Amino acid sequence: MRIETRGDKVLWTVAVALGAIGLLVVYSATVSLVFRHHPDMPEYYLVKQGLIFLLALFLAYAIHLTDYKKWGPLFEWLWIGSVLLLSYTFFRGTGAQRWIYIGGISLQPSEFARFSLVGLLSYRMARAPEALRTWDGLWPLLIRIGLTFILIAPLNLSNGLLLLTLSMIFLYIGGMPLLKLFRLGVIGILGLLVLFLTAPRARVWQQRILSYWKNEPLRTQPADDYQRAHASLAVYSGGLFGKGPGHSTQRYYLPQSYSDFAFSILIEEYGFLGGGVILVLYGLLLWRLASLASAVEGFGQLFLIGSFLQILFQVSVHVGVSLELLPITGVPLPWVSLGGSSLLIQALILGLSISVSRKVFEKS
Repeated sequence: MRIETRGDKVLWTVAVALGAIGLLVVYSATVSLVFRHHPDMPEYYLVKQGLIFLLALFLAYAIHLTDYKKWGPLFEWLWIGSVLLLSYTFFRGTGAQRWIYIGGISLQPSEFARFSLVGLLSYRMARAPEALRTWDGLWPLLIRIGLTFILIAPLNLSNGLLLLTLSMIFLYIGGMPLLKLFRLGVIGILGLLVLFLTAPRARVWQQRILSYWKNEPLRTQPADDYQRAHASLAVYSGGLFGKGPGHSTQRYYLPQSYSDFAFSILIEEYGFLGGGVILVLYGLLLWRLASLASAVEGFGQLFLIGSFLQILFQVSVHVGVSLELLPITGVPLPWVSLGGSSLLIQALILGLSISVSRKVFEKS
């Protein structure tokens, strides 16, 4: 039986290449987890990530055979489901940044919420583009953005801000006037100030930002300074060619080396050349999404633009943290970091994007 892939071959190739690199990084970076939880099976996390990667490719393959236009109304229900998941983790007291485990796969509700919100916005903006020019038309969208942000931000500010910034830029690209964007920006800044003063983790955020700007150690959160120091050591010790696969030193000391700091470990083992290769792959992925978006209209175009922004923001923030260009956050590297939710969400994006590309190629 021959499995034939349709649509854009570059997207398929880049996704497989990124996932393969991710397996190498995960196998090396999870050594500390193996010692603690699975000392009798060193390949445990490699096998687990590999199986989830195969599941993600199968999911993307199944989705790319569907008609992407039928997904528009479905995003309304997917967003409602994401809000229920966020509400469950939020009111349970563990915070929206925590995970839900289903069948051994870790699912992060905030990842699913961002994906479903972008899909919902794409569908509604394509259905009524003129609604973005009036407050009456904007309010239904703003309420959904605000509710999602409120459920994520108090205990996971980085993902909350990522979602909020992405949504506002997306609305502007969709046709919202610049003056309305400015007014919403002022309201958003005031809301963030309140959040910075009242949220449970407000003091942590304040110290992180102050430490970043002053470039001095954190006094109240030494763990964050510890992470920043070892992430820097990993990057600087990698040099041009790296220490070689499986020879990272900082993987023993750097918390979340397999997720939030995957790029640091990648550079330590494969050098700046290896880091450059993966950035080129992300560049190819973004270039194809942008090219396809310019060749289609309506819901498909907006979804591709939203996907472009999601991946661009995630990669930029993750790499920025690893290179000490941004304060410490908890954003995984798409297709590379350990985690089921990140891989499966990327599979949904990939499958729908290739579904759009099928229509583009059929027309040409």
